[in-house]
Parts: sequence; C-alpha cells; structure tokens
Amino acid sequence: MKSLLFPVLLFIACNIQAQVKHIDKTITSTQVNFACNFFDNSVQYIPPPAEGISDADAEKWMRGMINKIMDVTGLQNRYQLKAMKDFNNCSAVCLNNNIGQERFIQFDKAFLETFQKRTNNRWFVFGVLAHEIGHHLNGHTLEGIGSRPNKEIEADEFAGFVMKKLGATLQEAQGIFSFLNATDGPPTHPVRAKRYAAIKRGWDKASGVHSLETLSFNDADNKQFAYRNLVLARKQFGADAKMIYINKALEFVPDYPEALSEKGLVFAEMRQYDSAVYYCNEAAKMETEMGLLRLNLAKVLYKSGDLDNALLYANDAIYLKQAFAAAYAFKGLLLLDKKEYAEAEKSCDVALAIRADTKFELADILETKAIAMYEQGRQNESKEYFDAAKELNPYSLRIGSYLKSKK
Repeated sequence: MKSLLFPVLLFIACNIQAQVKHIDKTITSTQVNFACNFFDNSVQYIPPPAEGISDADAEKWMRGMINKIMDVTGLQNRYQLKAMKDFNNCSAVCLNNNIGQERFIQFDKAFLETFQKRTNNRWFVFGVLAHEIGHHLNGHTLEGIGSRPNKEIEADEFAGFVMKKLGATLQEAQGIFSFLNATDGPPTHPVRAKRYAAIKRGWDKASGVHSLETLSFNDADNKQFAYRNLVLARKQFGADAKMIYINKALEFVPDYPEALSEKGLVFAEMRQYDSAVYYCNEAAKMETEMGLLRLNLAKVLYKSGDLDNALLYANDAIYLKQAFAAAYAFKGLLLLDKKEYAEAEKSCDVALAIRADTKFELADILETKAIAMYEQGRQNESKEYFDAAKELNPYSLRIGSYLKSKK
C-alpha cells in the first residue's frame, strides 16, 4: 500500500486552517485498516503457479514458520492466516471487526516459492514472513497508514534478528533482498543497500554485537529516541516539563503526529487553545485513521468550549478504534456536560466493559457513571459507584465537589 510523503512541517502562525474532516460512517465496517506489502505494487511479476498446493496445506505450512518466529519472541501466535491465489505478495494486514481489529498475514505461496527459487535462498520465505510479523509487533499495523521507509527498516531489523536466532548466516539473511535493484526503489520502500544494513543491525543484535553501524543514527533510531522522549513527556506533571520532552521528540522526528498531538494537549493545559487546536488538528490531518489523534483533538475542543465538535471527533475516534475505553469514557464526560445522562451512562458502561488502562482512568469512568445515575434520580444506586471511584482515587476532588453542589 503506497503512503503519502509528508514534508517537514513549518509551523507558521495562521488564523484560518483547514479542519480535519469527520469520517463518513456510512462505509461498511469490515474493511482493511492497514496493509503493508512485502513487494511494492508497482513490481510486475507473473510467475508460474506451483502445482498441487491447496490453501489448507499452504496455511499449515505458513503457521509452522510463524510458530518458530513467535517462539523466538516468547509471545503467543495470535495471527490469522489467509492463503490467496494470484495475490502475488505477502502482507501484514489489520482487519476491523465488531469490537476491534484482527491481525492477518495474507500470502500467495506459489509466488513466494517462485522468488525463493529466484534468490536461491532457503531462508527467503521465512525472512519475508518474519518481516511482516515485524510490522505487526512494531505496531505499524495499528497506525492506519501503509508502507513507509522507516517502517520497512524496522521490520527488516526484526527479520534479521529472528533469522540469526534460528541459524541463518548474515549472507543468507541479507540475501532475501538480493532480487532488488541496487539503486532504484519505490518511494514507500528503501533501496537494497539500506535493507541489507537493516538486516545486519538485527542480525548483529541477535549475535550480541554492537557495531558502530548499529549505534549510528538512522531513521529507526530517531523514531526510537523520539518515542522515548514522548513517553517521558507523558510521565511529567507540569506543562513546562512536558513541553521540554515533547520538543526533544520533535527534534528527532519533526513530523511525528503523536508528539504534535501531545503538544496540543499541553497547550490546552496552558489554556492556549488556539495553539492547542492547531497542533492537534495538524497531527490528525497527517494520520487520518489514528483514533488517538482524533480523541486528543476532541479533548482540546472540549476544553476550549466547543462541545459539539468535540463529540463528533470522539465518535470518529471510536469508529477508528472500536475497543477504545478512553474514547468511550471521554464521550461519557461530554454527554454528561450536555445533560444527556442516559447516553452518558451507556458510554461509561462500554468503557467499563473494555477496561481502562489504569486505576485512575477507571476511577474517572466510575465517577462519570455515578454522576449520570445521580442526575437520573438513582441516588442510592449511584453511591456504590461513588464509593468504588473514591477507593481507587481517594485524592479526587470531583466527587466531593459534585455532591456538595447538590446539597
């Protein structure tokens, strides 16, 4: 799947900006949310099909290799397989279902066997499969955007790591890309030399070797440094401290949507709402199918007083990621402020069913549900939820403030 190439953002003060569009929810829900192909779609190969291979046999053959790869990682094999004739590729794909997403590997066995013969490399199919699982494990399939060079490099490193662990020589591991042209490549995939280097980094890591090449800065390294600084930013309590780490993240990756969106949230803490909306909006335009970015935009619009648009973006976030407790919890808060108490309670119930990430988030959901119940005249019933929320977060002032206002 080809992806758009985004330039480095130049943040220029602008009073008028295009707001990210809301999602057309009339589209059917069972659709591909992400697809990353091993072969770029522009490559034109018409190999002869392998004879006598049924889809059932192909999936059994592929599942055995996945099990070996997952044994190396120590994780469970939770991937669905789909053998496809005349597909001419191997892809990591996320498909939406009624409650979230399922991870698939789609492949054409005959096509892969043809390339295994072309490269004369017994590790070829295994390396391709490891590369696609690398996309899943690195979270690329959850981002809603297809192939990009930095994602391919990260998946290549994982493939090199796994192949070394299972006995491939460096030449065998790198040889899965021997069919590539030495200099040319599509915009979504790196050229052969960069892929050889990525395989070597993974292979070296599995060997316990840290060469200068492994430690040098590259796109994947920059993304890791940016991610670490974003994590540190989220752990800070003060807005100024958060902003320091966010700006460090953006030094490594200037067009990092999650960091830009987080910057918007910090501006909202500082009550600089124009800047908050700007950064969250820009991030959501860059990655139009990432639910978290829609939720962050909803939060800053809510803080700026735009409840109606905030609710629309919260619904967008839920549409993009159905099993999204934080989005349902925030929607409950919005509906509470709009005095739609029954709907607020329903949204909280969904959030509780999905489960919050932390006890403080769970406490917030219970508080919202309790207030919604109280406003519907069920004061006695709401006490159980007020008490549970207080037990989880005894320092919350929201419950006391609310009940005091009702006396």
